[in-house]
Amino acid sequence: MQENLEHKLKNRHIQMIAIGGAIGTGFFLGSASAIQMTGPSIALAYLLGGVIIYAVMRALGEMTVDHPTSGSFVEYAHRNLGTGAGFVAGWNAWLLFTCACMLEVTAVGTLLDYWIQIPHWITCIVLLVTFGGLNLIGVKYFGETEFWFAGIKVAVIIFMIVMGAYLLFADHEVHQIAANNIHNYKDGKVFFSHGLLGFLNSLVIVCLSFCGSEFVSVAAGEAENPKKSIPKAINGVIIRIILFYVLTISIIVLMYPFENISAKTNPFTDVFAKLGFNHAADIINLVAITASLSALNSCIYVAARFLYRLSLNGQAPKSFAKVSKNHLPRNATLFTVGMAFLVVIANYTFPANILQYLFALITVAIIINWYIILLSHMMFRKEQIMNGKSLDYFMPGYPYVNMLIMGILFIVLVVMSKNDEMSLSVYIAPAWLLILSMIYAASSGKKNMYLNKK
Repeated sequence: MQENLEHKLKNRHIQMIAIGGAIGTGFFLGSASAIQMTGPSIALAYLLGGVIIYAVMRALGEMTVDHPTSGSFVEYAHRNLGTGAGFVAGWNAWLLFTCACMLEVTAVGTLLDYWIQIPHWITCIVLLVTFGGLNLIGVKYFGETEFWFAGIKVAVIIFMIVMGAYLLFADHEVHQIAANNIHNYKDGKVFFSHGLLGFLNSLVIVCLSFCGSEFVSVAAGEAENPKKSIPKAINGVIIRIILFYVLTISIIVLMYPFENISAKTNPFTDVFAKLGFNHAADIINLVAITASLSALNSCIYVAARFLYRLSLNGQAPKSFAKVSKNHLPRNATLFTVGMAFLVVIANYTFPANILQYLFALITVAIIINWYIILLSHMMFRKEQIMNGKSLDYFMPGYPYVNMLIMGILFIVLVVMSKNDEMSLSVYIAPAWLLILSMIYAASSGKKNMYLNKK
């Protein structure tokens, strides 16, 4: 079946979707935990994470420019690794971004606690209804909303960098704190506050922070000129990582002793508030909420497109391939939002631990996705070489970069398996993949059970 979606996302939408996908809850909430895990070396962790995601995005971008589709790496797994791999990739991706929806609505409730205590389950209901509805209006409106959301995030991050740099040099108290911090950080035991293990643990949060970078590839299926806009968006990834993550985090750990930064709240809000800049802290917290809303908006969009693509490939019920009059995957969107409503029950029954569980679950699902992208790319490039086809956009270092990145990601999984709060997600992952494989094996040989006949 052919896609029947609109192609109304402009180049400026694609660029901002790429930026917005790299700035979400992992940055504004997760970075606090990461700072406590490894101290000032968190800046190096984000730099290493930036290299990882840039390599993954170049691999994905190479396939996207050759064949733009809203199915993104799910479609590429289907084409390059086989229909079974496409089935596993698609349902894993759908689970990932549906769980990410749950994470974002919960994060908004947590960030609102800075001002007012509202039961998180109420916040979840309001946001899922609102943004589920927004995704049913039209892709043009999604793109426009994400454009402004991402613009606000970028503006405030630049504000934090400029204000932080100004305080480091112009404010005597902050300057003195920074001087003391630099002196202390020269000690390797302080810079890597919990040694190599702490640094590797922080990579778990770093991987989570970059969840959503794949959005730009999904949006290619509804872009006006993907062969031009996609390379431009991906080539800017490493610059955005250095600017938004490395530079911002470096300024924060210079402005204030890292061991005194709270691990339970937005570290940027926390530092500015503790230094007495309460209005700046209010603005930053507001933008952190905006970042979560932006990520929620995008996660609903992406999860629905993956479900839509699965249905087109005959690997999900036919109803998910139906589109509305304005060419939106309505049923896929409604089902995704409906499943995300499970977080309402979770926030009502065990609100204290839901964020930690979602962090770990999403990180494992992300790593599975990245493995699939890198493996799909290796098979894709091999076929292009065999056919003597030249590529307009390609990832340098194939296949060695692919193998190196997969090795690093495997180390992250091993580290997670040794962490009491994260190990369950790692142990569940093989069972999840096995269940998906068994469902595919059981259904693919039967005529039109609940999966479509190809």
